Amino acid sequence: MRMSGVLVLIFCILSLLLPLLITTASSWCSIKGLPLVRNISELPQDNYGRGGLSHITLAGSAMHGLKEVEVWLQTFSPGSRTPIHRHSCEEIFVVLKGSGTLYLASSSHEKYPGKPQEYFVFANSTFHIPVNDVHQVWNTNEHEDLQMLVVISRPPVKVFIYEDWFMPHTAAKLKFPYYWDEQCLLEPLKDEL
Repeated sequence: MRMSGVLVLIFCILSLLLPLLITTASSWCSIKGLPLVRNISELPQDNYGRGGLSHITLAGSAMHGLKEVEVWLQTFSPGSRTPIHRHSCEEIFVVLKGSGTLYLASSSHEKYPGKPQEYFVFANSTFHIPVNDVHQVWNTNEHEDLQMLVVISRPPVKVFIYEDWFMPHTAAKLKFPYYWDEQCLLEPLKDEL
């Protein structure tokens, strides 16, 4: 029963995104030589220098030409986590398997994030991050990977990375533009150089 709920949620999200994916991907992917339908297990994955992370861009701005959304599949091994960060987009998570902890500091109006609230996340759960709310996702499960489908709005995003929860917003390190799928675009260029 729980799994069917997650499948319904994924179906609803993808049905909302399908017109964008078909319209944009069919014209853009044909230019890039990418097939419209792709096998997830054959898509490029990277950890972007973050041990324990597997990131796959299922549909993105740089590689697929999407302008309104990006869709990712992210897997965190036990103990791995995102950096403490905030960004200029909304973000939706669907937890496919495993469990972990979401740390969320919703006090964007303060000088620094402050002590975050902790939320237990688990398979078949979903959560969203409002624009500019500082957060961190951590696989606190010692025995199982945490795998999530992630949808972000308005790529590319401005990402601000914090060393800790009490670092002033003005001291957070800006990374812009932040493309998760830019690595996929660079791979073919390496062969040409």
